[in-house]
Amino acid sequence: MLLIENYLTIKDIRKVVIVMRAVLALFLLLIGAATMNASAHSMWVESKDVADVGDTQSVYSFWGHLDDPTGITAPSSEANNLVTPDGQRLDLAMDQGKWLPAYGWIGYAFSDVTLYWPGDYVFLVSRNPSVYDAAWHGSGPSNPRLGHSYAKAVIHVGNESQGSWDAGVPLEINPEKAPYEIKVEENVTFQAKYNGQPVNVTYLAFPLNSASETQTGSSGDQGSFTVSFSQGGLWQVSANYDLQEPGKWIATSESAGHYKIGDEVPYNVTRYSSIMSIWVRP
Repeated sequence: MLLIENYLTIKDIRKVVIVMRAVLALFLLLIGAATMNASAHSMWVESKDVADVGDTQSVYSFWGHLDDPTGITAPSSEANNLVTPDGQRLDLAMDQGKWLPAYGWIGYAFSDVTLYWPGDYVFLVSRNPSVYDAAWHGSGPSNPRLGHSYAKAVIHVGNESQGSWDAGVPLEINPEKAPYEIKVEENVTFQAKYNGQPVNVTYLAFPLNSASETQTGSSGDQGSFTVSFSQGGLWQVSANYDLQEPGKWIATSESAGHYKIGDEVPYNVTRYSSIMSIWVRP
């Protein structure tokens, strides 16, 4: 424990302040990692990740608790896009569904897309921003947070590929190899960038059929982290980046008992979340 006596110089005090700030930053990152878990509310997308030129296929988006399929529904989305291999950002009209094989009676959103050109497409859903405070549910001290969430999946069409799968959102995460080439037992490094620059994020990765396989941690300032894909099937890899910048948000949606549309809602933190769905092959 550091004890600051009267005889310390200004230089000494500055050193203490720097250390304390570093410790606080680490503490906040650990808290962020600890609160990320597979049973929390989350958004994710799904689609067949390999197709032929000219194919038409469905893309899907979901919101809810992965450990409670009966509560899954369609996300409240701000935008739904298909980013083409040449960078065009196409708007998608999403329909609502009520039943899916392997899920059963759930709510979800879907759209049928035609893949006209070879290369890698990115299906992207941007959720409506919202404010959340753990104190509302008695799960932690009050620290209201404005959240921006983005979920994406890559669709590889034909024989052409690319080395980046950016979707044009503030927080991007991408693997070091094509997501549709990832196999069981591989350790794959991901890169996180906020506005094009590496940042320290908290990350979470798990197969959707086994939340007990969850991997979580922080990336460090270079923004890179490694996921060990221990089994096949659909995985969710996500990253959070927090900005400790208080502000006020004019609500564009409602939260029962907390705010309604048009209210001015204060927050202490802005969180950007990016979620990538990956089908891991045997």
